[in-house]
Amino acid sequence: MVDIWPEIPIYIYDIDYPSKECVDNIAVALRLNHRVSGIYFDNTEAPEWEIFEPLMHQPFPVLKRLWLQPHAGGIRDGVSRSFLGGSAPCLRDLTLIRVPFPALPELLLSAANLVKISYVIVPRSGYISPQAMVTGLSALTRLESLSLTFRSPGDLPDRAIQTPPPDTRALLPALTDLRFESSSEYIEDFVAQIDAPLLETVRIKLFNQEVLEVSDLSKFLRRADKLSLHNQAEVILASGSISIVLSPTLLRKFNPETLMLNLACDESALRLSYLAQFCASCLPTLSPFESLHIQVAKHHRWRDVIDSPDPQWLKLLRLFNTVEDLKLSQTVAHHVAQALRGLLVERVMEVLPALEGVSISELEPSGPVWEAISEFADARQLSGHPVSIYDWKGEVYYSIQSKEMDQGVDD
Repeated sequence: MVDIWPEIPIYIYDIDYPSKECVDNIAVALRLNHRVSGIYFDNTEAPEWEIFEPLMHQPFPVLKRLWLQPHAGGIRDGVSRSFLGGSAPCLRDLTLIRVPFPALPELLLSAANLVKISYVIVPRSGYISPQAMVTGLSALTRLESLSLTFRSPGDLPDRAIQTPPPDTRALLPALTDLRFESSSEYIEDFVAQIDAPLLETVRIKLFNQEVLEVSDLSKFLRRADKLSLHNQAEVILASGSISIVLSPTLLRKFNPETLMLNLACDESALRLSYLAQFCASCLPTLSPFESLHIQVAKHHRWRDVIDSPDPQWLKLLRLFNTVEDLKLSQTVAHHVAQALRGLLVERVMEVLPALEGVSISELEPSGPVWEAISEFADARQLSGHPVSIYDWKGEVYYSIQSKEMDQGVDD
């Protein structure tokens, strides 16, 4: 049927469990490589890939979009250097999922028109070093979106030698969206070698590891001018991780995750310590925060295993010395309030000195949470820097006026 049509572009779409006739038709279309503008292989089985892959070693001069997502184990031997004839001059959108393609940087050097790259769930056999990846990306002046995620820590080789920072960094002048899932070592080596001044959205997930080093990531974020506009922070606690989401207040309803940093941690006692380490390194690179929201992720159970006040809470809160509004979910309010109530009047301004109000979900003017947070509020009032206590609906439970009225009734 292909022969009866005029010389129009061909978009190849591989459906799940295709018939033999469908596989044959795709093979015929791949042979018309000079007309193929798009290829979408989703959940491709190994027998099909063994038919299609040899036909994709020739150049595809007008190919604009390529999506490869094999079925588990669908690509056994990886993708060779001769894939697409080693050249993709018109390629704009590239997605590789579970595809072992260690020669990808060589293909990128010929794909100057790329706008979006997603190389995700990278298996160990598809590992690309940070240096090689940066080399491949260095010529992509139109690249706007980059995703690079590894499947697990086991898919990353041990870092043999830490490379010194480069004298010059590769410039990605159009990059606005960056997503990473890897070890901190890999990310550190990668971001130390690039500049992305227009970066707007960053989502980074760090694997669980004993040593957390993010100094180069901190410098990288500082070099992105638009990220300095953040003035709102949200800490999200989950069963196996802890995250911090940063965003500009004015843009929150449009982009709630402008900068999302996720730290995997299996031991709940270490989560706050990891988060405090991370924030101590990265937060000073960004603008002062006005608002801080601490909550538990939806559909997750979280509890602090330490019954007594955890000093890590105060260590974390001390990093947000410009925050005016603190918002706490009911699950974490008890732990935060217990940590704050232990501050003596003469030291109460050492934590959250700019704080003006605290709002707590499902707050009742009685019980352990209320007792703890009101003691903190009493200490702040005695220090001459009062705070108001609200529930999330905005109802005032503690303010200067209400406290004075309570004292008048007692008298």
